[in-house]
Amino acid sequence: MATYNFLKQAEVYLAPNYNVESGMTVSDTLAPNTTVGGAVGGFTDSNRSLKVLMAGEVVLPSSFSNAQECLFEHGGSGSGTWLGVKTLNSVLTFQMRTGSGTAGTTSTDGTRVVANIPVSDIPEFDGKMHTVAWELDLPNGVAKFWIDNRLLISEVTPDGDLGAWSGGNNGAWLRGDSAIAGYTDGTQESIDHRTAWSGQAGSDLRIYTNQTTSNNNYPLRLDVTPELSFSQTFTDSTYAQKTIHEQHKMHEASNIKKANSASFEFTVPALTQNDLAVVKDLLVDYKTGTNTLNTFTLHIKLPNDTYRLDNCVITNGTFIIEKLENLKLGIQGQASRLVKGVSLPTFGRGTRSASRTHQRIDHLSVSIDSTPLTDGIYNVSIELQNDIEWNPYLTVNDALNVTNAATSMYPSNFTLKKRVLSGSIGQYVQSDFDTDTQQWKTGVPVVIKAGESDQQGFQFNLTNCTFTNRNNVADVFTQSYDWKMNDNPTDLGSKIKFNNL
Repeated sequence: MATYNFLKQAEVYLAPNYNVESGMTVSDTLAPNTTVGGAVGGFTDSNRSLKVLMAGEVVLPSSFSNAQECLFEHGGSGSGTWLGVKTLNSVLTFQMRTGSGTAGTTSTDGTRVVANIPVSDIPEFDGKMHTVAWELDLPNGVAKFWIDNRLLISEVTPDGDLGAWSGGNNGAWLRGDSAIAGYTDGTQESIDHRTAWSGQAGSDLRIYTNQTTSNNNYPLRLDVTPELSFSQTFTDSTYAQKTIHEQHKMHEASNIKKANSASFEFTVPALTQNDLAVVKDLLVDYKTGTNTLNTFTLHIKLPNDTYRLDNCVITNGTFIIEKLENLKLGIQGQASRLVKGVSLPTFGRGTRSASRTHQRIDHLSVSIDSTPLTDGIYNVSIELQNDIEWNPYLTVNDALNVTNAATSMYPSNFTLKKRVLSGSIGQYVQSDFDTDTQQWKTGVPVVIKAGESDQQGFQFNLTNCTFTNRNNVADVFTQSYDWKMNDNPTDLGSKIKFNNL
């Protein structure tokens, strides 16, 4: 008997795409297609037994003519690492293996990691340039792999020790060289796994010896209210079929080549714990060293299906501050692609606090132009809008390859055009507080704190704002301060805080 998906059963996981190389120092580099032995730089005997992170830019092809292609390899049947695509059981698969290189071993055990993902589950294989990175944490027996800072692989050996990631046999970035881990040297299988990567190199391989990333980008389960929604549509361009010789063709035909950006919406409660501060950070903070926003991946798990939203960005955040309600943060955003039927990552899900304490509004303080609005506040609303524009992605060559939804052209990159931080404060007009009625001011500070205390909940400390005040005539006279920030701080997160973080 068929079963149904119910929204109330949805589990939502957010995986940030923070830069895994942030704060690290390059120890060595390796040029593409250059043979490197086991006696130089990051490949010496002492370094091959240390943890390491490697990263570089390369085109990830949308199709492959070879059964195997090598992205990186070093070492052989003693100890070795191999990353690339190969055909397993007739399925084109991305494989990462490291540790013991004994021939014939095809799965993770106490001395090695072997991880496989179908290429069809990795939308970044789209013929475009991407950043790939992998970390080999030998003492803890952990191997990880990212594309554009999205974590795809995180696997650990049962014994928690990988020994060494290479025994010293030659290797290369974007092709194989001599012995290949997992195969007997000189066999056809070993030779096939040396096949050069068909995608164009975009950089040297960066090597970070004895360093571990602080940005694992593990999926974190979110507490969401029932208003969860997500969708994606396709652009249906129609054309006329009626001609002078075929007057009966009155109906237009469809020409579907590309997808519109996906959309999503959810609301998370503000907790006294800091578990969900990452959502606020993704809304507010710039991507390090840029004037754009960080992206993330959303996973929505239902009893019968799992959906994934790739390359997500938050376009609107509403800080919900209402009397008799708990604090909440409403999120709207867009994504490049919505995929159905993918597996939910089981690796290293971000840990949450054992307790979940919803944050009440026991404290609410507001000041405008350094004047506290002490009494009569009945409404506070704050909204941050991130105005983004997806870059054009329609090309003739790509359009010719579109045959179905899977091969459609999806947006991939966006530009942050502008940001607007604004809000409204409603207050009853009182005999001792009406000096701002029907007034406006520029260059004034706005300070708002809402939560269980002035140190918990939402805190806004804005120094350069404009407000207009309007009188509302009803049974009880009220005034509304409509304000917006005019400042351009490089670190908006220092002006908007959650739990004073």
